Amino acid sequence: MTALSIVSLSKSFCAGAGGCSARVSVLRDLDLALWPGEIMALVGSQASGRSTLLACAAGLLRPDAGSLFWFGARIAPRGGIAHVCVRGTAGALYTAVCAAPLGLTRLLLVDDLPTAGAIERRLVFALLQRHAAAGAAVIFASNHELSGAPLISRIVMLENGALVDGEPVQRRKRSAARIAASSPASRACASARSTYGRSLRSPQ
Repeated sequence: MTALSIVSLSKSFCAGAGGCSARVSVLRDLDLALWPGEIMALVGSQASGRSTLLACAAGLLRPDAGSLFWFGARIAPRGGIAHVCVRGTAGALYTAVCAAPLGLTRLLLVDDLPTAGAIERRLVFALLQRHAAAGAAVIFASNHELSGAPLISRIVMLENGALVDGEPVQRRKRSAARIAASSPASRACASARSTYGRSLRSPQ
């Protein structure tokens, strides 16, 4: 059973002053599934919809369209979801993740990893791995490539409110190895075609 299942999710917000009927689309017809014990990296630039997606996944925002299922149910489990979103001094993110009870947290959503320093990020990764080993499903947001981060099972790219890629990391590593064994010209072409979380493929 999936820990989190998102089907055709869309979310928009009112634009401009109060009473304005214009709306800005933030998430568009998004499908996503997350399994217990999985660590997923959600990669996207600022205003790509990362925070909105995690807030919907935590049950904090109601989508305009689509469905969310937590462990097969339409109701989020009380006490089973930890949504970490901090804006503060160094160490604040690590402290907030530490507050999520290990073994009781079934879905852990971390929304502020990009602001953490290198040392704090490594400490947070260690905590995320402990939660995943205890059976929790984990999503963390980032604004840069994270293919080298440990124990990430999937990297998903979010661009303008839509998912671009969701290939397993192992497949990405095998593709990168094929490029390394190819000619310099092939490597240059493949590097030019690759972006963010998209898998690398040798030209045919």
